[in-house]
Amino acid sequence: MTDEQITETCKRLTDQLRHELRHLGAAPTYSGTIKSLIDVYRHDPTSSLRTVKHSTRIRDYEPSLRVLEKNVGEIEIATLRASDFKRWFERWRRKGHRRASGAIKLLRVIISYGAGERLHGCAEARLILSDMRFELPAPRTVAMTYDQCLAIVAKSAEMECPSIGFVEAVKFETALRRIDVIGEWAPSSEGQPFRWTGLQAKSISKDMILTLKTSKTGVGVARDLKTLPLVQEALKAYRIPDIGPVVIDEDTGKPYWENRYTEKFRKVRDAAGVPSNIWSMDSRAGAVSETVEATGSLEAARDLATHTTTKTTRRYSRGDGLEASRKVAEARAGKRPKSAE
Repeated sequence: MTDEQITETCKRLTDQLRHELRHLGAAPTYSGTIKSLIDVYRHDPTSSLRTVKHSTRIRDYEPSLRVLEKNVGEIEIATLRASDFKRWFERWRRKGHRRASGAIKLLRVIISYGAGERLHGCAEARLILSDMRFELPAPRTVAMTYDQCLAIVAKSAEMECPSIGFVEAVKFETALRRIDVIGEWAPSSEGQPFRWTGLQAKSISKDMILTLKTSKTGVGVARDLKTLPLVQEALKAYRIPDIGPVVIDEDTGKPYWENRYTEKFRKVRDAAGVPSNIWSMDSRAGAVSETVEATGSLEAARDLATHTTTKTTRRYSRGDGLEASRKVAEARAGKRPKSAE
Protein backbone atom coordinates (compact mmCIF):
# COMPACT_ATOMS: atom_id res chain seq x y z
CA MET A 1 0.00 0.00 0.00
CA THR A 2 1.13 3.57 -0.69
CA ASP A 3 1.43 6.13 2.10
CA GLU A 4 -1.74 7.79 0.82
CA GLN A 5 -3.66 4.49 0.92
CA ILE A 6 -2.41 3.73 4.42
CA THR A 7 -3.46 7.21 5.58
CA GLU A 8 -6.91 6.80 4.01
CA THR A 9 -7.38 3.35 5.56
CA CYS A 10 -6.37 4.61 9.01
CA LYS A 11 -8.78 7.54 8.72
CA ARG A 12 -11.63 5.27 7.63
CA LEU A 13 -11.05 2.80 10.47
CA THR A 14 -10.70 5.62 13.01
CA ASP A 15 -13.99 7.18 11.88
CA GLN A 16 -15.63 3.75 12.06
CA LEU A 17 -14.33 3.19 15.59
CA ARG A 18 -15.52 6.63 16.71
CA HIS A 19 -18.97 5.87 15.33
CA GLU A 20 -19.07 2.53 17.16
CA LEU A 21 -17.91 4.10 20.43
CA ARG A 22 -20.60 6.79 20.19
CA HIS A 23 -23.23 4.10 19.84
CA LEU A 24 -21.72 1.64 22.30
CA GLY A 25 -24.44 0.36 24.61
CA ALA A 26 -27.21 2.09 22.68
CA ALA A 27 -30.14 -0.09 21.66
CA PRO A 28 -30.06 -0.81 17.92
CA THR A 29 -32.93 0.47 15.82
CA TYR A 30 -34.91 -1.45 13.22
CA SER A 31 -34.47 -0.06 9.71
CA GLY A 32 -36.40 -2.71 7.82
CA THR A 33 -33.46 -4.92 6.85
CA ILE A 34 -32.80 -8.47 8.00
CA LYS A 35 -29.53 -7.37 9.62
CA SER A 36 -31.24 -4.64 11.64
CA LEU A 37 -33.85 -7.18 12.78
CA ILE A 38 -31.07 -9.53 13.90
CA ASP A 39 -29.40 -6.66 15.80
CA VAL A 40 -32.64 -5.82 17.62
CA TYR A 41 -33.31 -9.51 18.32
CA ARG A 42 -29.83 -9.97 19.77
CA HIS A 43 -30.10 -6.87 21.96
CA ASP A 44 -33.62 -7.45 23.32
CA PRO A 45 -33.49 -9.12 26.76
CA THR A 46 -36.96 -10.60 26.13
CA SER A 47 -36.01 -12.40 22.89
CA SER A 48 -35.76 -16.18 22.71
CA LEU A 49 -31.99 -15.84 22.25
CA ARG A 50 -31.76 -15.13 25.99
CA THR A 51 -33.76 -18.20 27.04
CA VAL A 52 -32.01 -20.96 25.07
CA LYS A 53 -29.07 -22.77 26.65
CA HIS A 54 -25.70 -21.14 26.07
CA SER A 55 -24.48 -24.23 24.20
CA THR A 56 -27.53 -24.10 21.91
CA ARG A 57 -26.95 -20.41 21.25
CA ILE A 58 -23.30 -20.97 20.33
CA ARG A 59 -23.81 -24.20 18.38
CA ASP A 60 -27.09 -23.49 16.55
CA TYR A 61 -28.32 -19.91 16.80
CA GLU A 62 -25.21 -17.80 16.26
CA PRO A 63 -23.83 -19.71 13.22
CA SER A 64 -27.21 -19.47 11.47
CA LEU A 65 -27.59 -15.79 12.33
CA ARG A 66 -24.16 -15.16 10.81
CA VAL A 67 -25.25 -16.94 7.61
CA LEU A 68 -28.28 -14.64 7.42
CA GLU A 69 -26.25 -11.50 8.13
CA LYS A 70 -23.58 -12.32 5.58
CA ASN A 71 -25.83 -13.45 2.74
CA VAL A 72 -29.12 -11.55 3.03
CA GLY A 73 -28.54 -8.99 5.79
CA GLU A 74 -29.08 -5.91 3.62
CA ILE A 75 -32.37 -7.08 2.10
CA GLU A 76 -35.57 -5.26 3.06
CA ILE A 77 -38.02 -7.59 4.81
CA ALA A 78 -41.09 -5.82 3.41
CA THR A 79 -40.03 -6.75 -0.14
CA LEU A 80 -39.66 -10.49 0.46
CA ARG A 81 -41.55 -13.10 -1.58
CA ALA A 82 -41.84 -16.86 -1.31
CA SER A 83 -39.53 -17.18 -4.30
CA ASP A 84 -36.79 -15.38 -2.35
CA PHE A 85 -36.93 -17.91 0.48
CA LYS A 86 -36.87 -20.83 -1.97
CA ARG A 87 -33.89 -19.38 -3.84
CA TRP A 88 -31.93 -18.76 -0.63
CA PHE A 89 -32.57 -22.27 0.65
CA GLU A 90 -31.35 -23.86 -2.57
CA ARG A 91 -28.24 -21.67 -2.59
CA TRP A 92 -27.39 -22.43 1.04
CA ARG A 93 -28.06 -26.12 0.59
CA ARG A 94 -25.21 -26.34 -1.90
CA LYS A 95 -22.91 -25.65 1.05
CA GLY A 96 -24.66 -28.15 3.30
CA HIS A 97 -28.23 -29.24 3.92
CA ARG A 98 -28.00 -28.73 7.68
CA ARG A 99 -26.58 -25.25 7.14
CA ALA A 100 -29.57 -24.37 4.95
CA SER A 101 -32.12 -25.85 7.35
CA GLY A 102 -30.54 -24.05 10.29
CA ALA A 103 -30.61 -20.71 8.48
CA ILE A 104 -34.28 -21.11 7.52
CA LYS A 105 -35.14 -22.12 11.09
CA LEU A 106 -33.51 -18.97 12.50
CA LEU A 107 -35.09 -16.86 9.77
CA ARG A 108 -38.49 -18.08 11.00
CA VAL A 109 -37.46 -17.32 14.59
CA ILE A 110 -36.36 -13.73 14.00
CA ILE A 111 -39.24 -12.87 11.68
CA SER A 112 -41.74 -14.27 14.21
CA TYR A 113 -40.01 -12.15 16.83
CA GLY A 114 -40.30 -9.09 14.59
CA ALA A 115 -43.98 -9.76 13.94
CA GLY A 116 -44.59 -10.03 17.67
CA GLU A 117 -42.88 -6.67 18.16
CA ARG A 118 -44.99 -5.20 15.31
CA LEU A 119 -41.92 -4.34 13.24
CA HIS A 120 -42.67 -3.28 9.67
CA GLY A 121 -42.88 -6.08 7.11
CA CYS A 122 -42.40 -8.94 9.57
CA ALA A 123 -46.03 -10.03 9.95
CA GLU A 124 -46.46 -10.43 6.19
CA ALA A 125 -43.13 -12.24 5.84
CA ARG A 126 -44.10 -14.58 8.68
CA LEU A 127 -47.39 -15.35 6.95
CA ILE A 128 -45.56 -16.24 3.73
CA LEU A 129 -43.05 -18.44 5.57
CA SER A 130 -45.74 -20.20 7.59
CA ASP A 131 -47.16 -21.74 4.40
CA MET A 132 -43.78 -22.93 3.17
CA ARG A 133 -42.11 -26.28 3.78
CA PHE A 134 -38.45 -27.02 3.14
CA GLU A 135 -36.89 -30.44 2.74
CA LEU A 136 -35.27 -31.54 5.98
CA PRO A 137 -31.76 -33.01 6.01
CA ALA A 138 -31.62 -36.79 6.23
CA PRO A 139 -31.47 -38.03 9.82
CA ARG A 140 -28.30 -39.68 11.03
CA THR A 141 -28.32 -43.42 10.52
CA VAL A 142 -25.24 -44.42 12.53
CA ALA A 143 -24.99 -45.30 16.19
CA MET A 144 -22.03 -46.14 18.38
CA THR A 145 -21.79 -49.85 19.16
CA TYR A 146 -20.74 -51.52 22.40
CA ASP A 147 -17.44 -52.64 20.87
CA GLN A 148 -16.69 -49.13 19.61
CA CYS A 149 -17.41 -47.61 23.01
CA LEU A 150 -15.27 -50.25 24.71
CA ALA A 151 -12.41 -49.43 22.31
CA ILE A 152 -12.72 -45.73 23.20
CA VAL A 153 -12.70 -46.55 26.92
CA ALA A 154 -9.53 -48.63 26.54
CA LYS A 155 -7.73 -46.15 24.30
CA SER A 156 -8.57 -43.16 26.51
CA ALA A 157 -6.94 -44.94 29.45
CA GLU A 158 -3.89 -45.70 27.31
CA MET A 159 -3.67 -42.04 26.20
CA GLU A 160 -3.96 -40.86 29.83
CA CYS A 161 -7.26 -39.08 29.30
CA PRO A 162 -9.65 -41.63 30.89
CA SER A 163 -12.30 -38.96 31.41
CA ILE A 164 -13.23 -39.36 27.73
CA GLY A 165 -13.85 -43.08 28.13
CA PHE A 166 -15.80 -42.49 31.33
CA VAL A 167 -18.09 -39.93 29.71
CA GLU A 168 -18.76 -42.07 26.65
CA ALA A 169 -19.38 -45.15 28.82
CA VAL A 170 -21.87 -43.27 30.99
CA LYS A 171 -23.69 -41.93 27.93
CA PHE A 172 -23.76 -45.32 26.21
CA GLU A 173 -25.00 -47.18 29.30
CA THR A 174 -27.46 -44.57 30.61
CA ALA A 175 -28.54 -42.71 27.43
CA LEU A 176 -27.86 -39.40 29.18
CA ARG A 177 -27.05 -36.36 27.06
CA ARG A 178 -23.45 -35.18 27.09
CA ILE A 179 -24.33 -31.89 28.76
CA ASP A 180 -25.82 -33.86 31.66
CA VAL A 181 -22.51 -35.66 32.15
CA ILE A 182 -19.83 -33.01 31.51
CA GLY A 183 -21.90 -29.94 32.44
CA GLU A 184 -21.73 -26.55 30.75
CA TRP A 185 -19.77 -23.31 30.94
CA ALA A 186 -22.01 -20.28 30.43
CA PRO A 187 -21.97 -16.58 31.35
CA SER A 188 -23.76 -16.02 34.65
CA SER A 189 -25.35 -12.91 33.13
CA GLU A 190 -24.71 -10.65 30.17
CA GLY A 191 -21.08 -9.62 30.09
CA GLN A 192 -20.17 -11.51 33.28
CA PRO A 193 -17.51 -14.22 33.68
CA PHE A 194 -18.37 -17.75 32.65
CA ARG A 195 -19.47 -20.15 35.36
CA TRP A 196 -19.79 -23.93 35.25
CA THR A 197 -22.91 -25.87 36.16
CA GLY A 198 -23.42 -29.61 35.91
CA LEU A 199 -23.07 -33.05 37.45
CA GLN A 200 -21.30 -33.03 40.82
CA ALA A 201 -19.87 -35.79 42.98
CA LYS A 202 -22.66 -35.38 45.52
CA SER A 203 -25.08 -36.68 42.86
CA ILE A 204 -23.42 -40.11 43.08
CA SER A 205 -24.05 -41.98 46.33
CA LYS A 206 -21.55 -44.22 48.11
CA ASP A 207 -23.24 -47.25 46.59
CA MET A 208 -22.82 -45.71 43.10
CA ILE A 209 -26.40 -44.59 42.46
CA LEU A 210 -26.41 -41.59 40.13
CA THR A 211 -29.38 -39.23 40.50
CA LEU A 212 -30.01 -36.02 38.61
CA LYS A 213 -32.57 -33.93 36.76
CA THR A 214 -31.94 -33.79 33.02
CA SER A 215 -31.06 -30.40 31.59
CA LYS A 216 -33.51 -30.57 28.69
CA THR A 217 -36.75 -31.74 30.32
CA GLY A 218 -36.05 -31.53 34.04
CA VAL A 219 -37.02 -35.19 34.45
CA GLY A 220 -35.51 -36.88 37.48
CA VAL A 221 -33.49 -40.01 36.69
CA ALA A 222 -31.58 -42.58 38.71
CA ARG A 223 -28.98 -44.99 37.35
CA ASP A 224 -27.11 -47.73 39.21
CA LEU A 225 -23.54 -47.38 37.95
CA LYS A 226 -22.55 -50.69 39.57
CA THR A 227 -24.70 -52.58 37.05
CA LEU A 228 -23.21 -50.92 33.97
CA PRO A 229 -20.25 -52.92 32.57
CA LEU A 230 -18.75 -50.16 30.43
CA VAL A 231 -18.87 -47.67 33.29
CA GLN A 232 -17.18 -50.17 35.59
CA GLU A 233 -14.51 -50.73 32.94
CA ALA A 234 -13.95 -46.97 32.59
CA LEU A 235 -13.67 -46.58 36.37
CA LYS A 236 -10.60 -48.81 36.37
CA ALA A 237 -8.73 -45.82 34.93
CA TYR A 238 -10.88 -42.83 35.89
CA ARG A 239 -11.39 -41.77 39.49
CA ILE A 240 -14.50 -39.77 40.32
CA PRO A 241 -13.51 -36.78 42.51
CA ASP A 242 -14.73 -36.78 46.11
CA ILE A 243 -16.23 -33.30 45.74
CA GLY A 244 -17.05 -30.91 42.92
CA PRO A 245 -17.57 -31.71 39.24
CA VAL A 246 -17.64 -35.40 38.33
CA VAL A 247 -15.83 -34.98 35.01
CA ILE A 248 -12.50 -33.15 34.91
CA ASP A 249 -10.31 -32.41 31.89
CA GLU A 250 -6.93 -33.94 32.72
CA ASP A 251 -5.13 -31.14 30.83
CA THR A 252 -6.68 -28.22 32.72
CA GLY A 253 -7.84 -29.66 36.03
CA LYS A 254 -11.24 -28.08 35.37
CA PRO A 255 -14.54 -29.23 33.79
CA TYR A 256 -14.54 -29.50 30.01
CA TRP A 257 -15.59 -26.77 27.63
CA GLU A 258 -17.76 -28.44 24.99
CA ASN A 259 -15.44 -27.74 22.06
CA ARG A 260 -12.45 -28.96 24.04
CA TYR A 261 -14.27 -32.20 24.83
CA THR A 262 -15.22 -32.92 21.21
CA GLU A 263 -11.68 -32.14 20.06
CA LYS A 264 -10.17 -34.62 22.52
CA PHE A 265 -12.88 -37.20 21.79
CA ARG A 266 -11.97 -37.16 18.10
CA LYS A 267 -8.31 -37.83 18.90
CA VAL A 268 -9.21 -40.81 21.10
CA ARG A 269 -11.76 -42.13 18.61
CA ASP A 270 -9.28 -42.01 15.74
CA ALA A 271 -6.54 -43.64 17.81
CA ALA A 272 -8.99 -46.37 18.84
CA GLY A 273 -9.71 -47.20 15.20
CA VAL A 274 -13.36 -46.18 15.43
CA PRO A 275 -14.70 -44.81 12.10
CA SER A 276 -14.66 -41.02 11.78
CA ASN A 277 -18.39 -40.95 11.03
CA ILE A 278 -19.03 -41.96 14.65
CA TRP A 279 -19.53 -38.83 16.74
CA SER A 280 -19.71 -38.41 20.49
CA MET A 281 -23.44 -37.77 20.21
CA ASP A 282 -23.87 -41.24 18.68
CA SER A 283 -23.25 -43.02 21.99
CA ARG A 284 -26.73 -41.92 23.09
CA ALA A 285 -28.18 -43.31 19.86
CA GLY A 286 -26.22 -46.48 20.56
CA ALA A 287 -27.88 -46.76 23.97
CA VAL A 288 -31.34 -46.43 22.46
CA SER A 289 -30.63 -48.78 19.55
CA GLU A 290 -29.18 -51.49 21.79
CA THR A 291 -32.14 -51.21 24.18
CA VAL A 292 -34.66 -51.62 21.37
CA GLU A 293 -32.77 -54.59 19.94
CA ALA A 294 -32.42 -56.22 23.36
CA THR A 295 -35.97 -55.69 24.59
CA GLY A 296 -38.02 -55.13 21.45
CA SER A 297 -39.62 -52.24 23.33
CA LEU A 298 -39.61 -48.63 22.18
CA GLU A 299 -41.25 -47.75 25.48
CA ALA A 300 -38.29 -49.12 27.46
CA ALA A 301 -35.89 -47.15 25.26
CA ARG A 302 -38.08 -44.04 25.61
CA ASP A 303 -37.92 -44.26 29.40
CA LEU A 304 -34.15 -44.83 29.38
CA ALA A 305 -33.56 -41.81 27.14
CA THR A 306 -36.16 -39.67 28.99
CA HIS A 307 -37.94 -38.89 25.74
CA THR A 308 -41.45 -37.45 25.91
CA THR A 309 -42.75 -39.63 23.08
CA THR A 310 -41.69 -42.80 21.28
CA LYS A 311 -41.65 -40.77 18.05
CA THR A 312 -38.44 -39.13 19.24
CA THR A 313 -37.09 -42.47 20.44
CA ARG A 314 -37.68 -44.00 17.01
CA ARG A 315 -35.36 -41.38 15.47
CA TYR A 316 -32.60 -42.45 17.85
CA SER A 317 -33.15 -46.16 17.24
CA ARG A 318 -30.86 -46.80 14.29
CA GLY A 319 -30.76 -50.58 14.07
CA ASP A 320 -32.30 -52.42 11.13
CA GLY A 321 -34.85 -54.13 13.38
CA LEU A 322 -33.59 -57.63 12.56
CA GLU A 323 -33.26 -58.88 16.14
CA ALA A 324 -36.54 -57.30 17.16
CA SER A 325 -38.30 -58.93 14.21
CA ARG A 326 -36.84 -62.31 15.20
CA LYS A 327 -38.20 -61.94 18.73
CA VAL A 328 -41.60 -61.00 17.32
CA ALA A 329 -41.54 -63.99 14.97
CA GLU A 330 -40.67 -66.36 17.84
CA ALA A 331 -43.40 -64.91 20.04
CA ARG A 332 -46.02 -65.19 17.29
CA ALA A 333 -44.98 -68.74 16.44
CA GLY A 334 -45.27 -69.69 20.09
CA LYS A 335 -48.91 -68.59 20.14
CA ARG A 336 -49.88 -70.73 17.16
CA PRO A 337 -51.36 -74.22 17.48
CA LYS A 338 -48.88 -77.05 17.15
CA SER A 339 -48.96 -78.90 13.84
CA ALA A 340 -50.36 -82.39 13.95
CA GLU A 341 -47.69 -85.10 14.15
